Amino acid sequence: MHESLRLSRNGRLAELTIDRPDSRNAIDFSMLQALEGYLEDLHADPPHLVLLRATDPGFCAGIDLKESREASSDFVRTRVSTMHRCLHLMRSLPSPVIGAINGFAVGLGCELAISADLRIATPDARFSYPEPRVAVPSPTQHLVWLIGLAKAQDMLLTARWIEAPEAEQWGLATHIADDLDRAVSELSDQILRLAPLSMRRTKENLWITMTDGIEAASKHHQDGVTEAADTEDRKEALRAFAEKRQPEFTGR
Repeated sequence: MHESLRLSRNGRLAELTIDRPDSRNAIDFSMLQALEGYLEDLHADPPHLVLLRATDPGFCAGIDLKESREASSDFVRTRVSTMHRCLHLMRSLPSPVIGAINGFAVGLGCELAISADLRIATPDARFSYPEPRVAVPSPTQHLVWLIGLAKAQDMLLTARWIEAPEAEQWGLATHIADDLDRAVSELSDQILRLAPLSMRRTKENLWITMTDGIEAASKHHQDGVTEAADTEDRKEALRAFAEKRQPEFTGR
């Protein structure tokens, strides 16, 4: 377990916590390595739901620039490659991911935030890609897919801050909540009542739509619905519907 990045599990729920408040939750290379290992574990044994959160004073200030001062190009290549592997693993997790965004999400912090499927942010949350201010390019691909080219151009080519109300309008944040913990808890409870296998298939379908296109996603959905017919959860859902009660899903 890394001292500044924790993974905990409690039944069907897993929680990833960034905890490096003295550095504004900036991510150093050792944290990226730990994150890659945690995400590989979550792929191998998916929980029903993953929470991504951070301790105060804010969500994440991005890559730790102190590591960059004397960094060789070889180290930079290794670090950025690890970062992109982590982002891919996060976005392709079988489990739904809720991001709890408390305050600033900067650079890699913004990338981590938008890698969550659902993003609840505090009213003081703000998002930015300031990489051009420190003479490196910003990542673009997932942001463009999420909020569209025009808004991504506005954000990336100015390096400006996107405050919470605008972030919600754009889709950087799914919801703004005064009480972050309560909102995350309520959303978690809502998701945990849903059938795990169907949620995983739906997440896969979203990913296939984005990466492989509509025809591949259509085929994947047809296969998923057919396979669901023989699952215990599908049978339980139909029994519960007939009996007018809430289903009790087991993930089988």
